[in-house]
Amino acid sequence: MSRNQTHFCEDSKMSFSPEWEHLYASGAHHSVWPWSELISLIMRHARPHQSEAPVQVLEIGCGVGANIPLVQWFGGVFHGVDNSASALASIRQRYGDKIELAQADFCEDIPFIGPFDIVIDRASLTHNFTSGIELSLDMVEKRLAPGGVYVGVHWFSTDCDDFKLGEPTEDPHVRKGYSRGDFAGVGQVHFADQACMEHLFSNFSIEVLDHVISEAVKPERQRLGWWNIVAKKKNT
Repeated sequence: MSRNQTHFCEDSKMSFSPEWEHLYASGAHHSVWPWSELISLIMRHARPHQSEAPVQVLEIGCGVGANIPLVQWFGGVFHGVDNSASALASIRQRYGDKIELAQADFCEDIPFIGPFDIVIDRASLTHNFTSGIELSLDMVEKRLAPGGVYVGVHWFSTDCDDFKLGEPTEDPHVRKGYSRGDFAGVGQVHFADQACMEHLFSNFSIEVLDHVISEAVKPERQRLGWWNIVAKKKNT
């Protein structure tokens, strides 16, 4: 099935969940350290430390800026887009005008033109409906420099227990209505299988696709699952 054959009802076109502004404003989800899986994939497959010029980096859904120290460490120029005013205010308080930020729903608009050498995404696009994700990835692909890469971690898998616990929506890959657990109060959550991931990134060259399963035992048994992906802009 080609990308332009995907159709859902009007409700499936909703993207940014307003719940995220409430969470950031309340002090929740204020992670300030880079994610280890993201570090590993960037350093292995994007190789920013080998670049002679400053690496241009865009983060989709930058939150409160957990990955900014990583980009600064390898001398990159950080650009972040998020639709939460509270999250962006937290970043500006810590970094001032040393980085470029834009408030926007990244499933409707990415204000930065690029080109970017690396686009990073830690569990941001996966909190949207399929149609919004497709639109955002189209914008990402257009803003990548030749040979540029998208590096995404923690795309939730259909093998995750939470996929069966959420309330179904018109989009078969999206659940909502969680009242407990990691997804409580975050709005819609997208879960993908391999075919879905390959479909979403069909306009890219997929360099890495890892399916990670984690079995928690205590405090309660829970099966967690997610995808990590490195996708390169195709030569045109």
